Amino acid sequence: MGKKRGHGEAEYKTLPSGRVWWRVRVTYPDGTAARPSGTAKNMTAARAAVEAKKAEAAVGQRPVSRTLTVGKMIREHIDSKRAIWKPGYTARNEYLLERYILPRLGHLTAAGLTPAALRAHYEHLEGAGLHGSGQRQVRALLSGAYKRSIMDGVLRENPTVHASPVKEKASAARVKSFTPDEARAFLAAALEDRWALVLAFMLLTGLRLGEAVGLYWEDVSPDDQTPPLEDGTTGAVWVQVSKTRSEFRGQFFEDDPKTAAGRRVVWVSGVGLDILDRMRENVKIEAEGHGGGVGPYIFPSVSGKPLLHSTARKAMRRTCLRAGVPLLSPHKLRHSFATLGHAGGWNVAALSKQLGHAQTSTTLNIYRHDFEGERRGMMLDLSPAKAKADPDVPKE
Repeated sequence: MGKKRGHGEAEYKTLPSGRVWWRVRVTYPDGTAARPSGTAKNMTAARAAVEAKKAEAAVGQRPVSRTLTVGKMIREHIDSKRAIWKPGYTARNEYLLERYILPRLGHLTAAGLTPAALRAHYEHLEGAGLHGSGQRQVRALLSGAYKRSIMDGVLRENPTVHASPVKEKASAARVKSFTPDEARAFLAAALEDRWALVLAFMLLTGLRLGEAVGLYWEDVSPDDQTPPLEDGTTGAVWVQVSKTRSEFRGQFFEDDPKTAAGRRVVWVSGVGLDILDRMRENVKIEAEGHGGGVGPYIFPSVSGKPLLHSTARKAMRRTCLRAGVPLLSPHKLRHSFATLGHAGGWNVAALSKQLGHAQTSTTLNIYRHDFEGERRGMMLDLSPAKAKADPDVPKE
């Protein structure tokens, strides 16, 4: 078996195969100690390995964990973020872990997961029906867990950096916003459907679905600077957006807006005020029917409970078909608000605040879409006749 001998703080043993086993005691800057070990092809290589471990310990670099599994790593990451993440976001990540990560990757060691294996996993998810944003969410969860483990000194490399989800195939351009005529047709149809009134309100104000269904009557206050109407009623109101309501697999969450910029007020007048008045009458009549009294929500179900997102999505489909306009998701009403408003000349900074965006670049790069034909006529007229009419431009 060979002779065991000491060499400073290290131990060496020559194995029957001729390789040399080594072990060394090291101390980290925080005062903790460890005894990393391994094998090398000969004594020279073993001593080099020992010196390398000492050097790593001197700068606080701990040995890579060979027992930490992908599943345990992500669970620890989620637990560390539980007090920071919103409950709905936590629930979604727990679902991603259980449904799309644990079955194939959970048992693997985190240090042993290679970029190639991760790319193969994304291919598997693609075949299983998880595309685009779903794969990106899986990658974000994995990446966050790896970054935490690297900061803790448990791991050294993040394989998600070198493995990307399956790229979505190019498809025909999808409609992302209503044109002015389509928006008018949609609004007219939505105003005829009690369940689509919330959608009409979203189109007129740019609110997210979760923000709209989470509105309370107490969030409404008059705008004292707007003159009352001829009949003496309020001419305009401010609506405070201070919360959002989300749903995930049968669970319901009411929390702060998506970002700090999401906490805002929106101005409502005209048709928007009519919608609020109609909902006030609706909830009063419905409360008499179920005997539970008028609840706090502006856009509730018949029972007074918050309107389900699925109910709004069904109303969206029904209203689009009735109006004869492209079938969009409720969130695309927000895109339509931004696009129509900007095309109409609204100040982009004010528009961005209305939408609850922290940066105007988000408004312009993601929410502003061009209409077919909007660029018609967008051509410089440099004809000689035009030049005669133009004022002289001073030369530099």
